[in-house]
Amino acid sequence: MKSKIWGVLVGTAVGDAMGMPTECWSQSKIENKFPNGIEKLYPADKEDIFGRDFAAGKITDDTINMLMILDMLKKNQGKVCVEDYVSQLIEWNNNSGVSAYVSGPSTLRALEKISKGVSIEETGVAGTTNGAAMKIAPIGIVSDYKNIEQLVKNVYQICLPTHNTKIAVAGASAAAAAVSYVVRGGNSIEEIWNIAYDAIEAAKIYGYDFPSASLRFRMQQARNILQQENKEEKKVLKRLYEEIGSGMETIETIPCVFTIIELANGNPWKAAKLSAEIGWDTDTIGAICCAICGGMNPDFPDEVVKTIEKENEINFKLLAEEVMEYYRE
Repeated sequence: MKSKIWGVLVGTAVGDAMGMPTECWSQSKIENKFPNGIEKLYPADKEDIFGRDFAAGKITDDTINMLMILDMLKKNQGKVCVEDYVSQLIEWNNNSGVSAYVSGPSTLRALEKISKGVSIEETGVAGTTNGAAMKIAPIGIVSDYKNIEQLVKNVYQICLPTHNTKIAVAGASAAAAAVSYVVRGGNSIEEIWNIAYDAIEAAKIYGYDFPSASLRFRMQQARNILQQENKEEKKVLKRLYEEIGSGMETIETIPCVFTIIELANGNPWKAAKLSAEIGWDTDTIGAICCAICGGMNPDFPDEVVKTIEKENEINFKLLAEEVMEYYRE
């Protein structure tokens, strides 16, 4: 299973780095800038909305937070200790120099409350964005989807400080369950959808009841688009962007993620390119769906992996070996 775990970790970073240059761009702006599509890693553009001067292959908070979760698991022998994660998050937010340019609103709001002494049971009650799902892949690795209740409970512990809402917990649970399935040998896209729905159902008992549309219904609507357009990529991406939305809210991100997984037929490099081209929250959509696809098919261009490792000082092989120790059958 180590190669599949490696694929999940690499997939998170590849989807993140591919989507970084087009993050917060409209679909039409991306089409004008890249009329032939996005076929490689690019540096941040001079029109980057955050003013970032990132080199090609640079990761953002999606992968950075995933690495924090990995470190937390390593420190606690594969068990979730949310206090350790929060400590790392606070340190990174205060000292990284880039947090303000890459962190999402739910996380920043929660960290501000934590700094004022608010309990972590209360700091995430308005966190509805995809910041929970983007980093959750390691929880899927160490949790077995066949015990969906325990998997969701583990997910909730991570969601608690920043994304303690029903919609965020549901979206993160769907992503973690899909990761859990693929690293344990699953390769059926149909089953990925079903397992995601099971996780959403199991997650109903967790999180603050912040108003939200039905995630399952929105996912089904997104899949209907895929089928109605006969999987024609440009048409599907256009309708997802216009009808479902591809922004940072969980209710938009997760339907796009699972639809792109099927549109790419589980190919992680294809999923990375489609995510980078969809518009809006390109890096997070890419990070989540490429993690899942990477677990199904751990195959990426060597030069892309080397560039990301060098640019961010990451050793994915070592990380995969470490988290493998806590893998649960």
